Amino acid sequence: MTGLQRLPNGNTVVTNWVGHNNAGTPPHIIEITPDKKVAWSFVDRKMMKTASSIQILDTPADAIKGEVMH
Repeated sequence: MTGLQRLPNGNTVVTNWVGHNNAGTPPHIIEITPDKKVAWSFVDRKMMKTASSIQILDTPADAIKGEVMH
């Protein structure tokens, strides 16, 4: 994992950068509930092989204040 953002509902969105040898195999973006269940995941192996960071734009967060982690 490289980037993450805690959402107002308590879930966490993470990006999964798995390194150079495994790029393109696991999901790129995953939202996880506080009880560690996957709410949804995003994979598009045709357009991208990996994701390193994310910021959900319709969720209040300020990367300068450390509310979005990379």
